Amino acid sequence: MVSVFIISHSEIANSFAYCLEHVLNRRVDNLVILPVKKTEEPSLILARAQEIVERQLEKVDGVLILCDIFGATPSNIAAKLVKPGIVEVITGLNLSMLIRAISYSSQSLDVCLQKAYDGGVSGIIHIGTNDAES
Repeated sequence: MVSVFIISHSEIANSFAYCLEHVLNRRVDNLVILPVKKTEEPSLILARAQEIVERQLEKVDGVLILCDIFGATPSNIAAKLVKPGIVEVITGLNLSMLIRAISYSSQSLDVCLQKAYDGGVSGIIHIGTNDAES
């Protein structure tokens, strides 16, 4: 089992969790969130994130961290938590990615990571004028 851990700016983490549970129509027990406020000290956020990962690893085989924007504080913190094959990170979080991550969280971390990544990428579609008529 994989724990999915969202580290993102402010209320985005809460919003993604709410949307996920709305779409799935159920509570998701292996989802953990850490909203990052711009007034918080990064070292304190990192300490909280490390504690969350350690607690999760007592219960699961791996942790997949999802962040909103590469290079921002949440992803910089998440990058410090990476342990290949145990704790992995994907940035560019979108709802398709999150649904896939949870849907495949009973699989190995490698499978969950790849399915989440693929879901995130394939969930980005440009709907043009011709597409809307179909």
